[in-house]
Amino acid sequence: MLESAFLPRKGDADQLVGLVPHMLGYHPTDALIAVINRPDQPLPQVISLPLSEPTGTLLTHLTLRIPEKARGTVLIGYGPAIHRPKITAVSEVLEFFTPVFGRFLYDDGVLTCLTPDCDCAAAGGVPVDPRSTRIAAELALTGRVALPSGEEVHALVAPDDIGQAEIQAALDTIDEAAPPADVESLMRAARNGERLTADQVARMCLALHDREQLVTAWHYTRGRHWQHALWLDVTRRAPQQHVAAPASLAAWSAWRRGQDALAVAALDRARAIAPGDGFTRIVGYLVDAHLPAHRLRWPLAKQLDAPPTGSHP
Repeated sequence: MLESAFLPRKGDADQLVGLVPHMLGYHPTDALIAVINRPDQPLPQVISLPLSEPTGTLLTHLTLRIPEKARGTVLIGYGPAIHRPKITAVSEVLEFFTPVFGRFLYDDGVLTCLTPDCDCAAAGGVPVDPRSTRIAAELALTGRVALPSGEEVHALVAPDDIGQAEIQAALDTIDEAAPPADVESLMRAARNGERLTADQVARMCLALHDREQLVTAWHYTRGRHWQHALWLDVTRRAPQQHVAAPASLAAWSAWRRGQDALAVAALDRARAIAPGDGFTRIVGYLVDAHLPAHRLRWPLAKQLDAPPTGSHP
């Protein structure tokens, strides 16, 4: 299904533009996109970096993030034609590290191939609507939704005023001097497909102020779909004074899943409330450095993937 999108043949270059938004989760603008083919993955990996970054910075981030097993990469710059030399320069240096099968510019609805002497359909520029491509329809059927913009991604972690009021009302009934709730049991309820009640979210908010409970939540958050949904939900519903921990966990989960834009959006919420929080800073270092989860080399990464026997939220 993806071969013609990854290695564009004549008439198929437009499939790249249909692929990218559904892999990122939103339609990019002002971005350098790397579409990476991996033999161990059924779908390509897609990396998004700000096209406004200097060439050297883009290369540093890309060489750090492209897996060792990558078969090759296609680069697409989303932005004005002024960035054509930058896209070309990045691709030429990147070829020393991995094969670059294509380089493109997508500007104002037109996809242009930047590979010299290429005779593909996009060599002279071809109009493309990513929403109408075949591959976009195929990926949409698998449940991969492409939001209209990065702003829509931020909306996924935006405060839910009604939910916050409900959680605050529940917090007002809880004795904060009592021992914190058990994060593992609350996460287990979410794993079973339940949306946490207002009382459960309130208890989760209080529990995450306890360092041991926060570490436990972090330990068990590996980017699984139910964990992802849990922390986004708690981030939206938690009153402002309780947002930092769940928002940082939402960022961590998104980062583990390769959803960098959502990780940044969640971090923005956490930093707005507690910019000096230690856990938020740790997650922020990883996300801001564009470090991929598979390249992380430290003991905690192994622990996160292998929780202790006996309790598996």
